[in-house]
Amino acid sequence: MSFESLRSTVQRLGASAEALAALGAELRLRQEGTAVDPRIAERLRGVVRLVDPQLLDHLEPNDVAAALALVNMVFGQALDLMENPRRAPGWQFQDPTILQSQGRLSRVNVRGIEAIATQTADLRSSLRQSGMFLDVGTGVGWLAIEAARTWPALRVVGIDSWEPALALARENRANSDVAERVELRRQRVEDLTEMRTFTVVWLPGPFIASEVAGQALRRVHDALSPGGWLIFGCYAPATGKLEEALTQLRDTRNGGHPWTTSEVEERLGAHNFEEIRTFSPPGPIRYVIGRRRR
Repeated sequence: MSFESLRSTVQRLGASAEALAALGAELRLRQEGTAVDPRIAERLRGVVRLVDPQLLDHLEPNDVAAALALVNMVFGQALDLMENPRRAPGWQFQDPTILQSQGRLSRVNVRGIEAIATQTADLRSSLRQSGMFLDVGTGVGWLAIEAARTWPALRVVGIDSWEPALALARENRANSDVAERVELRRQRVEDLTEMRTFTVVWLPGPFIASEVAGQALRRVHDALSPGGWLIFGCYAPATGKLEEALTQLRDTRNGGHPWTTSEVEERLGAHNFEEIRTFSPPGPIRYVIGRRRR
C-alpha cells in the first residue's frame, strides 16, 4: 500500500471524527445555551444537517445530555487508545470528563430496565415494592441515583473498585435529592458477602471479564433474595465487521468481555438462574434477565 492510499484512508476516517466533533459541539451549545460566533454557528448547523437534517429535532434536555455524554466518552476512550496503546486491560480512567460521561450515559439503562419491566409483571412488581437494588460497577453513581429516583420504594447500593470514580460518586450523591437512599461501597462483585438480600441486581456485562464471570454470578445468585432478579446488560450485535471489531477492542481494553446474549443465557442457566429471557429494546443494549428460585 502506498502512502497516498494511507493518507486517503486517514482523511476518510478523519471526516467521520470531525463530523462527530461538530455534532458534539452543537449539542454542547444547546445544553449550555452559550453564544458563539454566527459564522461558526452556521457552519456547525450545516455539518449536522448533512449528517441528518432532522437529527436534533424534538430533543428533550435529557436526550441532549445523554448524547453529549456519548460523544465525550467516544472521544475520551479513542484518545486514550491512541496515546496509551500499551496499557494493560482494565478500567483505569481518571479524567473526570470521561468518568462523568460514562456515568451519565449509563442512566439510559434505567429506562431500558423500566421498558422490559412493562413486559415482565413480577420484575415490575419487584421494582415498585420495598427492597434493595444492587448496582454493580456503579462508577460515578449516576445509574444508582437514577434508579433511586425512578423506583422510590427501593434502597440502592452501588459498588465499584475504582476509587477515582467513587470519589466523584460521593459528590454526585451528596448533590442529589436521593442521597439518603443510595449507599456507595468500594467493593468488587466477586467479593460480595450478602446472602438473600437484594431484590434486583444490575450487572454491566461489557465490564465483566470472562474469567471472573463465574465467581461473579455465584456471588450475585447468593446475594439475591428468593425470587430476586438479575439483569445482565450486553451490547447489541454490531452492524458490520468494523463495528464488531471496535466493540471487541473497547471491551477488552476496559477489562471486560464482548458478551453475546447466547453466552449470557448459557452462563445464567449454568448458575441456577431460572426464567431466563432476553429483551432487545431500541438502543445499543440487550438485557438478559434471570431469576433466583423462589
